[in-house]
Amino acid sequence: MEKHPERILIIKYRALGDSIIGLGAVQYLKSLYPKSEITYGVPAWVAPLYRNTTGAFDKILPMNLENLSGWINCWQQIAKLRPEFIFEMFQSGRTSNFFAIYGRLMSVPYFFHNHHLKGAGKIIDQGIIKPVIQRDLDGIYSLLGNQQQRPQYLNYPPKLQIPNTTSSKRFIFGVVATRTTKMWPLQNYISLAHKMIQAFPGYKIAIPLSTSSADMQIKDQLRAQNLPSEVEIINLPLQDLPEYFATSSAYIGNDTGLKHLAVAVGLPSWTFFGPEPPLEWHPYDLRKHHFFFLDPLACRTQNAHYCGLSTCESMECLKAFSVDDVLVSVKQFLPL
Repeated sequence: MEKHPERILIIKYRALGDSIIGLGAVQYLKSLYPKSEITYGVPAWVAPLYRNTTGAFDKILPMNLENLSGWINCWQQIAKLRPEFIFEMFQSGRTSNFFAIYGRLMSVPYFFHNHHLKGAGKIIDQGIIKPVIQRDLDGIYSLLGNQQQRPQYLNYPPKLQIPNTTSSKRFIFGVVATRTTKMWPLQNYISLAHKMIQAFPGYKIAIPLSTSSADMQIKDQLRAQNLPSEVEIINLPLQDLPEYFATSSAYIGNDTGLKHLAVAVGLPSWTFFGPEPPLEWHPYDLRKHHFFFLDPLACRTQNAHYCGLSTCESMECLKAFSVDDVLVSVKQFLPL
């Protein structure tokens, strides 16, 4: 870009975990234009997560494009920001319509990465399967890199800073996921809790759950078990989760938004991958962020590079990992 932009809007209008992953690209953008005001646009329901944190962004833009009133509100907020450049990291049909209209009527350059448009446009490797952070970085580099060396994803893990934190002896168990095929069996978590308490005296375990009906069912199942007294089921608003995670010791759980939050606040992590391979959704340093993944599996690659099932009778991909497998790995790699 010839002119140094004073105000940039960068967007990741997707789920909580996706928005956290996108922080890596925000950090790269800030390194290119440290004097620019960078606003990070995320779904309105996700925005509270960043309320009590700091990062490479200067502002958070809560976005709701689900209805007409949301469009109007979002338009008004962006108009007040007066961005000189808009980049969307993972374009969807809803956002493409909104920002195409906004960019044209307001004379603001709008660029995007659309993973479904393989080989199209100016974006390097668009449509190529790769670590998600690298995909985001490639989009910014293609448009704003100014012939600098191409950024590498391991140099830009997501980071959130939490002021005045003190670490405590607490493990986070991430037992939920967006679909059941991504969930390590709940009974395994219960067994692991008993063994972890024995192996790590003085530690506690927290299991974050929301108030959704699915999470409430999990809560009922957990309470029906003989859980150790050191295990606490917690329900915290999004804005309080970063600090709670930052004062914990490690994350063990499914591949979900909570895992990416743990990474962003600096926790070591152990993640279970079932239907989706870790290539895209675990773009992190493997010396600190470990994973369990059974490969190859024919059922995972029948129609694509991942399994899209919401339910599965066998769950072979996740049942392959025993409680003892996890315990051995945590004892080996956890920096106590």
